[in-house]
Amino acid sequence: MAYFGKMLWPVARKEHRCEACWGPIPKGERHAQANGMWGGEFQHWRMHEECYADFHAENPFGGEFAPGDAPVPERIKLLMEAEK
Repeated sequence: MAYFGKMLWPVARKEHRCEACWGPIPKGERHAQANGMWGGEFQHWRMHEECYADFHAENPFGGEFAPGDAPVPERIKLLMEAEK
C-alpha cells in the first residue's frame, strides 16, 4: 500500500476528537496529527499522545486501526466526568 504524508504534533487551538478512542482532545493539548495518503485514500486524523504511543507500540511500522476501538485514557475520562 502506498503511503505518503507527515505526522505533526500541534497544540490544539480548539477541541478535537481522538480517532483512536473518540474521546475529546482538549484545547491547548499537544496531540498527534496525521495528514497524507494510506491505501489510496487521503487521511487526516488526530490522536491523544498516549493513544498514539499505544498504537505505535503495537504497530511499530504503521498499520491499520479501527477508529474508536482504543480505551479512553483515564485523564480524559476524569475530564469528561468533570464537564458533566
